[in-house]
Amino acid sequence: MPEKLSKKEAKERIEKLKETINRHRYLYHVLDKEEISPAALDSLKKELYDLEAQYPELITPDSPTQRVAGEPLKEFKKVRHRFAQWSFNDIFSSDEAREFDERIKRFLKKETGRAAAPTYVCELKIDGLKVIVEYEKGVFVRAATRGDGIVGEDVTSNVKTIESLPLSLGENISVTAEGEIWMKKSTLASINKERAKSEETPFANSRNLAAGSIRQLDPKVAASRKLEIFIYDLDETENGLPKTQFEELKLLKELGFKVNPHFIRAKNIDEVISYWESWRKKAPKEDYQIDGIVIKVDERPFQEALGYTGKAPRFAVAFKFPAEEATTVLEDIQVQIGRTGAVTPVAHLRGVRVAGSLVKRATLHNMDEIERLGVKIGDTVILRKAGDVIPEIAGVLKEMRTGKEKEFKMPSHCPVCDTKLVRGEAGKGLSVAFYCPSLDCPAKHRESFVHFVGRKGMDIDGLGEKIVYEFMDIGLMENFPDVFKIKKEDIEGLPGFGEKSADNLINAINKARAVPLHKFIFALGIRHIGEGTARDMAEHFGSMDKILYAQEEDFLRVAGIGEKSIRSISAYFKSARNKKILRELLREVKIGKESRRRGALSGKTFVLTGTLSRLSRDVAKEEILKQGGAVSGSVSRKTSFVVAGEEPGENKMDDARKLGVKIITETEFLNLLIK
Repeated sequence: MPEKLSKKEAKERIEKLKETINRHRYLYHVLDKEEISPAALDSLKKELYDLEAQYPELITPDSPTQRVAGEPLKEFKKVRHRFAQWSFNDIFSSDEAREFDERIKRFLKKETGRAAAPTYVCELKIDGLKVIVEYEKGVFVRAATRGDGIVGEDVTSNVKTIESLPLSLGENISVTAEGEIWMKKSTLASINKERAKSEETPFANSRNLAAGSIRQLDPKVAASRKLEIFIYDLDETENGLPKTQFEELKLLKELGFKVNPHFIRAKNIDEVISYWESWRKKAPKEDYQIDGIVIKVDERPFQEALGYTGKAPRFAVAFKFPAEEATTVLEDIQVQIGRTGAVTPVAHLRGVRVAGSLVKRATLHNMDEIERLGVKIGDTVILRKAGDVIPEIAGVLKEMRTGKEKEFKMPSHCPVCDTKLVRGEAGKGLSVAFYCPSLDCPAKHRESFVHFVGRKGMDIDGLGEKIVYEFMDIGLMENFPDVFKIKKEDIEGLPGFGEKSADNLINAINKARAVPLHKFIFALGIRHIGEGTARDMAEHFGSMDKILYAQEEDFLRVAGIGEKSIRSISAYFKSARNKKILRELLREVKIGKESRRRGALSGKTFVLTGTLSRLSRDVAKEEILKQGGAVSGSVSRKTSFVVAGEEPGENKMDDARKLGVKIITETEFLNLLIK
């Protein structure tokens, strides 16, 4: 057994081990070079681990031993991003790319008063999971998912397990950067090979598995998946940002990040299109999923002049490869009844694999779409996974017809309750949509139940659509209050439910007994009452009792609520059946009283006008509400601020000036949110 080192000797040895391990980590995981064997590297890590075990006080956050540490998390914490996180708008053709180029030049000429010829940086668009990573004085401290662009989830423990992410940078500076987590295709193949041996279902694609791995509460699971990360953008550094995107990518490499090596600077849009066409052919040969390229204006002054729309940067766009397509046979068209009664035709397909997953169904939206496509039952169709997510029928191969194909006719009656279908809401006016008007339709009832227990409603984890259907089929649930009457002995032993899973569901149901008022209102599924209106009602009335006894004129005083919503609310609460269900529900749940939330903006009322470039109108409204403020659609003496975006409404601006209401810019508004 080697002699135990003194603390001073151990500290020197630990520093040397960390330096050596990080060097070989960088060579292997970032530069794909191998100077020593994996076994030798493991031996160095083992020595470091043993020394740190002897002297725990010498462990630092950037030590290679800290990539996997701690117990599994109970849940992910929410993280407010320091900078709003955007998504790119998509284009799919060279014509759209040229339109993007012309739009950039027109905008720059308008802003600068002279013709501009921007250059572009082209980068591969990796199909993975976006994360934002933060370093303080060169040391990795936090990673978060994109979330809604304003708030994400803290996934630091899982991201720390990714060997290609440095735990310390090449310089002692603080930075915030953006990256894409991905998994090698070969890693997916290896994992699926092992799953096949255990007779487990294989994972469909590397993108979903990478995203799912980062969503694991146990960091050891994420570590076992051998994830990778490319860093592609800087939100900030304490030394400022480079003058071009090209220089920014070079700086990221110098700091020690793994940057995809295939980026180029293009002098014009023709070179961009050439790069895109080249990678359309080469992409399948890479060991990671590539679903297009990203085009960014290279010059930062031009980027700043172009700014953002409500949802995306103007200076960049995702130039996607054509969606993956396959042909298959449309074997049948059946209709599906939603919770509002809307009738949706669904194509039942001969199973075909597209973009890594087996597809057997695709929505046909409505009769107008069926007529536009000219699709018949029995046709050979082109199936596309738009955005690699939603299967859709893109076309019909009419030359494949045999004469046995059949026209689809919308049924005259609901296939579930046999009620005569109507076109348009409640039969009023012609519309592309058909509806089942029955209040007692079992299909509508099922979908309402799914909505009630869903994440945005009562949020009962483990009570998904399939389980809801099964519980309703066996008579375990008939109306909303029945959810809270389920006992462990009712479900233990049912398919998929052992003792532990039964306990988990009962615990989730009990947890849902305490519910915020706005979520309870939304869960009821009242027609025309979305999340925003439910929150407005909750904050205006404060309690369910006040809502139950409110008259129509009381609802008129709720900011942001329209006549259509008021009619729907009135009809809902007049229903004897709904009243009975509500009385039973109120005996089972405890609804929290709701008042306007207190925060930095408490007591302040905002009016938004024009287009905001850094965040959407909906996100801005939500942020104001979260911090205790109020949002109004018109300017009055009660208005605290008018937030003026691009091309603000003249009437609102005039009203603000006449009444002496302070007009602030979007930047000033964002500063208020940060405070």
